[in-house]
Amino acid sequence: MKIRASLAALAATLSLAFLVAPAGAFVDKDCSDFSSWAQAQHYYKKHGGPRHDPSRLDADHDGIACEDLR
Repeated sequence: MKIRASLAALAATLSLAFLVAPAGAFVDKDCSDFSSWAQAQHYYKKHGGPRHDPSRLDADHDGIACEDLR
């Protein structure tokens, strides 16, 4: 029973965390969301690229986001 209560509390906490996410929080993007390669590269670098690429904009991991937009 303690495990079930702990899991319920954890789920409630995580749900609340998503509801009160700060403005400017990470939003998953695709290359089609950008009108130019420069915009995509700027977003990629601002959000951790190339060490961290949460939107998966750099498919071949060479440090260049959305190469098809070039």
